[in-house]
Formats: sequence, structure tokens, C-alpha cells
Amino acid sequence: MWKTRFVNCACRSVLKKRPPPPRVSDQAPIDSNPAEAFAQAYNRTLGLIARREHSAAELRRKLASRGYDDAVTQRVLEQLQDRGLQNDAVFAEEYVASKKRRGFGPMKITAELQQHGISRGQISELLAEQDEEWWANCRAAMNRKYGESVAADQRDLQRRSRFLQQRGFTASMVAKVIRENSE
Repeated sequence: MWKTRFVNCACRSVLKKRPPPPRVSDQAPIDSNPAEAFAQAYNRTLGLIARREHSAAELRRKLASRGYDDAVTQRVLEQLQDRGLQNDAVFAEEYVASKKRRGFGPMKITAELQQHGISRGQISELLAEQDEEWWANCRAAMNRKYGESVAADQRDLQRRSRFLQQRGFTASMVAKVIRENSE
């Protein structure tokens, strides 16, 4: 008897509706005083970059989602860049190094950096410096996944090729690494 009452109580508490997450307009109001708005935005941004590097476009998007206007956001970003706390070049270098360690190729990294607001020129310059390392990374990614074994049949070759292309390696890299592996 007591077990059924307990189960009923537990179920009722689970079935209660939770309040929806707060919307931008429901969050703590941003002061209309420009100095206070700047201080709030600056502190919020410091909290974000304390965790990891962010691109300027990312920070701009995050501050806008919190309701800060463009003038305050621009001032905050200029202040951070003047103090050396935010730098897109440093962000891009760290991002590329992190993704390379995880076995991703230049195509995927390029696409992701563009989503973070890094310019194509800066990306190509950064990736060109490490041209020889991409071949080694492509081989290492395939060896981590499939070992030193040779592909059994055409289907296995296609599977390996798809895997490397999804990791962001170029078609020429994939073809060369697969050819080397099957010899």
C-alpha cells in the first residue's frame, strides 16, 4: 500500500511542467546607462574568454543574443583587442592545433573557422604553413581507425575513403593514403 502511494507521489513530481527557459527579454535587464551596460558586457565577455578563446564574431553574436546593442559590443571588442585579450589570429591558431590533434583535415577545419567568422585569407595562410603535416595526419587518422591492415575489397576501400573525407581531408590526400595503404 505505501509503495503505491510513494510511486504516485514520485510520478506526480516528474509530471509537473517545468517553466520554459527565460527569453532574452526575460533576463536581467540591461541598464540603459551606457557605462553600466559596457561594464556588464565587458564582464560577461571576460567570463567567456576565461574559459576558452573566442573569435570576435562569436563574441559579437553572444553579446547580441544577450541584448547588448552594437555600439556597446563594438566598444567591448575594441577594449579587449587593445589589451590583447581577444585576437582572431590566436583563436584560429589554437583552433587549428586542437582540431589537428583530434585528427581532422584542412577542409573541415576551414569550414568550421569560416563559421567562427575568420577570413578566408587568414585561414589559407594558416593552413598553408602546415601543408606537410596534413599528409601525416591523414595517414595517422586512417591507422587509428583501421590499423595497418590492407583493405579487403572495394567496399572496404570506399568505407575508408568516406571516413577520411568526412574527417576533412582532400580527395588527393585520401587517394594517396589509400593507395599507399593497399600496396
